[in-house]
Amino acid sequence: MACLGSCYRKALRTGLFSICLQSLEVKGKSDIISLMTDRTKGNIALLLTAILWGTGFISQKLGNEVMPPMTFNAVRQLMACVVLSPLAINGLKKSGYLDPARSTASEISFRYNKLLRAGILCGIFMLIGTATQQIGLLTVSAAKSGFISAVYIVLVPVFSVLIGQKVRLKSVICIIIAMVGFAIMSLTGGLGKTTLGDWLTLISAAGFAAQIVAINYFVDKDNPLLISCLQFFFCGALGLVIAIIAEGPTIAAVFAGIPILLYQTFVPTAGGYTLQIVGQKYTDSSTAALIMSLEAVFAAVFGALFLHEMMSFREIAGSAIILSATIIGQRE
Repeated sequence: MACLGSCYRKALRTGLFSICLQSLEVKGKSDIISLMTDRTKGNIALLLTAILWGTGFISQKLGNEVMPPMTFNAVRQLMACVVLSPLAINGLKKSGYLDPARSTASEISFRYNKLLRAGILCGIFMLIGTATQQIGLLTVSAAKSGFISAVYIVLVPVFSVLIGQKVRLKSVICIIIAMVGFAIMSLTGGLGKTTLGDWLTLISAAGFAAQIVAINYFVDKDNPLLISCLQFFFCGALGLVIAIIAEGPTIAAVFAGIPILLYQTFVPTAGGYTLQIVGQKYTDSSTAALIMSLEAVFAAVFGALFLHEMMSFREIAGSAIILSATIIGQRE
């Protein structure tokens, strides 16, 4: 565990989050990036999201060892809001999104209402997803949590239909292929061995699916960081109220988990969810779900690297099927 914490702190010092944002948000400064289509940029952002989220399952397990799950989840969301606030404010000034001098009063009012609705809805959906997943990790392994959480890839198209989006036949086929891969990887012990943690993690998949569709509905080219900050704030604030009532957290417990909280804040939370929003500006929700579902594969990879948990042949075969589905889903 000490070695794992050292690896996390090293990753944090490299400024991974900053590098990802700079490489994806600054346009025209790289010949390679300038040659990419918007769809490719979005897919790369979502792949980075999956990688960062994959590391998060390990740090979430460590977080449960030092403080109650709802407390850990609420604090990391609020910390992510604080970290992203300067970037969001700077982006707001540059875009003039809420500048009365650049838009009419009715347009500004509409945008304020849109941001408020986006923050509340995305925050609630994120709370459902992250809180139930965090609690589930008390009894479910990091790898298994990743695989069960990935069920959201079949829920996203269903939720997308509810807001009037059409689902491509190829996306549906790729989702089915991906689910076959997940079944090969995760259903090795049979359904009879499920626990309360399994069911809570399954509920988290519904929360993540709803959050993905809500992001896709509300986000535009000028508001991704604002929505990201707002969803972190509402998720963290509501979660903290629940934590205070249900868990009675202590300051000592929070301080004991500062190293893990810092990693979880900067990398999977602030970095991952912001890259998700950036990526979803250019990618449809079904393809986005397929790419981000790779977090389960990366969770297994990082588990092998940091915890020396080697993948079996069956797990490798499942990973190959999932990767194939993702590649097919990105082809025009």
